Amino acid sequence: MSRLAIDAGGTWLRYEIVGDREECGRVSTHKTPLWSFVSSLLKRFPDIDAVAISFAGQVHEGIVLSAPNIEIDEPEIENLVESTFGIPLRIENDLNCAALAESVYWNEKDLVALYSGTGLGCGIVTGGEILRGWRSLAGEIGHIPYKKTPLRCGCGKDNCIELYASGSGIEKWMDHFGCEGKPDLHGLAASEKEECRKIADEYLEAMLAASATAVTLFNPKILVLGGGVIGHNPEIVERIEKDIARYALAESLKGLKIVRSRMKNASMQGAKLLLDTMTTVME
Repeated sequence: MSRLAIDAGGTWLRYEIVGDREECGRVSTHKTPLWSFVSSLLKRFPDIDAVAISFAGQVHEGIVLSAPNIEIDEPEIENLVESTFGIPLRIENDLNCAALAESVYWNEKDLVALYSGTGLGCGIVTGGEILRGWRSLAGEIGHIPYKKTPLRCGCGKDNCIELYASGSGIEKWMDHFGCEGKPDLHGLAASEKEECRKIADEYLEAMLAASATAVTLFNPKILVLGGGVIGHNPEIVERIEKDIARYALAESLKGLKIVRSRMKNASMQGAKLLLDTMTTVME
């Protein structure tokens, strides 16, 4: 038998089949709703006996609550897969999955994963367990109030820190100011246009604020910085290490280690870890 792991991100729906069959692939998030994607894979590969999804949005007890960057055609996807195909599915927030994988990688039970990619997300592992909150909404750091803007976040607000410290935020500001080229921090920092240079500066300030907030609130031993924007700008990690003391509670910084993620796709690896726990329960 085979098992299916899916990383449902703001840009791509990625899948990996593990077990008797080994296969992987991806489709654009903006062209394929999640349930349509999952059901098509299960019809195509009938030997799959379990599914785990790392999901870039808010989920609680198998139900999608909100998905700013993903089209959801069936929010109760967990029950739907089980009733339609007779196999178990588990869906978990992508940063929770990433934090779980990072915790295993770094062998640390008190860790925060702060990822700046399409959005800005945070996953917390404390005492070796994911911190979820009452309705599994803990750690939504991208949507804490930061600065009022003329822009609109995917959640509907106009003052989220994600509007500054994410790839989608960078693109929105570039469109707002008429900045040309790709959403690249190096290119923006070197721009002849002051407003474009300011986007890069504001990004760093927002990431410092988000990092300090996560450290002060959750008191991790390791803060892991990851996501596509960090991956393309690794020097940001050193800047945050250098300047975070100006933002965070001093006591929270004692013994803290700030690192860049070394994992290729921590969210996908976290989904595979969920599959392992599901297999253990099934056995």
